[in-house]
Amino acid sequence: MRKLFNTLIFAIAAGAIVYFAVHNFGTFVRVLLVALGFGAVVIIHEFGHFVVAKLCGIKVEAFSIGFPPTLLGIQKTEGGIRFRILPKFFAKQTADQGKDEGSLASKAVTKLTQKKKYKASDTEYRIGLIPFGGFVKMLGQDDTGPAEETDDPRSFTNKPIPIRIAVVAAGVIFNALSAVLIFMIVFLIGVDLPPAVIGNVRPNSPAEIAGLRPGDRVVEVNRERFVDFMSLPLAAALSAKGEPISLLVEHADKTRGQFQIVAEKSPGIHLRTIGVSQADTLTVAELSNPKDIQQLYETTGLQPGDVMTAFNGRVVEDSWQLRELIRNSLQPEGVLTVQRDRGKSSDKAVVDVKLPLYLSPTKDNFKRDYDLAHVYSLVPRMKILSVPDRTKPPSITDRLISWWREQILRKPSAGKTGPLLEVGDIIVKVGETENPTFRELREVTKEHKDNPMLITVLRPKENGSETQVTVTVYPRSERGGDPDNNNVRFGVVPVLDVRHAVVADAIDTENGPGALEIPRGATITAVDGEEVSDFYDVMRTIRRNRGQRISIDYRLDDQNAGCVGLDIPADDDYITAQTDFAPAVSAEFLPTMYVPFEYLKEPYKAEGAVAAIKMGFKKTLMFIAQTYLTLQRLISREVSPKTLVGPVGIVTMSYKIIASQSLTYYVYFLGLISSIIAVMNLLPLPIVDGGVIVLLIVEKIKGSPLNRQVQEIISYVGLVFILALFLWLTYNDVLNLMFP
Repeated sequence: MRKLFNTLIFAIAAGAIVYFAVHNFGTFVRVLLVALGFGAVVIIHEFGHFVVAKLCGIKVEAFSIGFPPTLLGIQKTEGGIRFRILPKFFAKQTADQGKDEGSLASKAVTKLTQKKKYKASDTEYRIGLIPFGGFVKMLGQDDTGPAEETDDPRSFTNKPIPIRIAVVAAGVIFNALSAVLIFMIVFLIGVDLPPAVIGNVRPNSPAEIAGLRPGDRVVEVNRERFVDFMSLPLAAALSAKGEPISLLVEHADKTRGQFQIVAEKSPGIHLRTIGVSQADTLTVAELSNPKDIQQLYETTGLQPGDVMTAFNGRVVEDSWQLRELIRNSLQPEGVLTVQRDRGKSSDKAVVDVKLPLYLSPTKDNFKRDYDLAHVYSLVPRMKILSVPDRTKPPSITDRLISWWREQILRKPSAGKTGPLLEVGDIIVKVGETENPTFRELREVTKEHKDNPMLITVLRPKENGSETQVTVTVYPRSERGGDPDNNNVRFGVVPVLDVRHAVVADAIDTENGPGALEIPRGATITAVDGEEVSDFYDVMRTIRRNRGQRISIDYRLDDQNAGCVGLDIPADDDYITAQTDFAPAVSAEFLPTMYVPFEYLKEPYKAEGAVAAIKMGFKKTLMFIAQTYLTLQRLISREVSPKTLVGPVGIVTMSYKIIASQSLTYYVYFLGLISSIIAVMNLLPLPIVDGGVIVLLIVEKIKGSPLNRQVQEIISYVGLVFILALFLWLTYNDVLNLMFP
């Protein structure tokens, strides 16, 4: 009966895997590559233990690729080569049952022997069903505590301490050497990596203050010339507080300059940074999902592979030039000229695409969260750019939240007490605040966390008129209770309402003009005597009149109107709002005009084998040093633990890399993982190799092993610590996946 039950379970599991592979072949292959790649890194570690143990005369009982249950076991015996297939599932009920499922004494229905005389081997070579690693089972050695004592001279415990240390350390050494080998092969073949070219510089960031600009190429970081873009954020994150980062930078005109920049933390970021982002190309990124391709075309008129060549008739040669033209255009839409493939034809079509543009509700300020964008102190109203896609069924998380709110808290969920917010709604009141600015909207939203909040909006009609609608929303934390995250949202993406000339507020600005005496809610009717219909007109007129004095006419209502004078400096028009593509939003929102561009990449290839070896050693040492520095910064609390990535995060990153990058880049990523595993396994913690080495050193100094009970306590404490760390990292990874 048990054999039948096991067979049924195995058949169901195998059928499910086959069904998934047939119906989701691409996903299945990517998952398999993730498992094999990560498993290979672990196997290399275990292979180090195995090889050195064999060379030192230690009896190795089993070497497994993958974790139990065992799929296949192969061992030389005096009677021939023995094969065991799924012994745990199909094992006979014997007196040996209850022992390790891989025990060589256990009998299995599926045990087969190829009749031929061999010298018997001590080791059974296994393939496990779970392909995420492997293990080595040595006589007299147990990772979870002191092993059983034996008089066998081939036992691990009966070998001299230096030999045991060598066996334990071999795994770490093999990981480091494999990382060198991986990087050597990768650089010998050539791999595309993001170069250290600056794509964007955040206002008021250390990089902007130092004088870095988009398009600058960093050729040296802390006197290291072998750099790519990741060298910049890593150097910033791992620098000591107040410690300057030395950069040698080549500007667009090919001149070079030396910079000393001190990295700082920005609101909402756990790591120190200098405020630069990776450079894009002018090519629209490839998308794997056909629905995403269709959505991109329907909302923007663009297709994957389109190459931007001009904006509003002006030729562009790089992404930072394109973004600069867009930022300064100050108009509701722009014309992008793109080159598009004609399919099978080698010719490219030249297509003009009209693309809506938006003004961000915040200036991307490095030092302050939600810094207001304004036009010479005048802040426009807010409107809704995107709302959640209500055609999709609610997620499990949303269902649980709704159930908790309705059944436990006895509060209605959002959308069940009246109308919902819609794209294009203009926010005229939130709570008790009339015509809120973006900052006021955020503050009132935080005050109403987990409570109903009233929002009054002007909703456009098809005939051009507007109707006033009041909506009840329920703001909640953005990241499941994360105390370090102050973001509270109610499920919409707001932008500035620049298609009207209504002033939400006039504010005093730091190191800028004082607030113009225009009342909240007033409509600007004319600038410098010219009638205006929206804030685009206002901005363009101000920009044309730098160095002059102009007048701004406004009307509050039928009885209240006025005019203010404005002196515009010749060197600044104090327009902090910038035109750009729509912001990227989550896939759960309705389509917006967001355009995904390919990242700029360049080939990194060694000139020969000797150069590849040098690059492999240098990259491995770099990652090992960075891992140790990260641990040091964690201990000194200069780096937040929330920046750490656990198994779920690593698997997720691996899958994304396989889905979007070349196989060579995935192998490069495995080299990085191998370097990190080498460091983590050498830490002086119980259970891992470093902890075992510490115990062996103590045994050498003491002259005898620690008391068996003490060893068990240390092992169990280590197990609890590792398990707790694993659960915490997994929890953090899941939060990052659910609330990126």
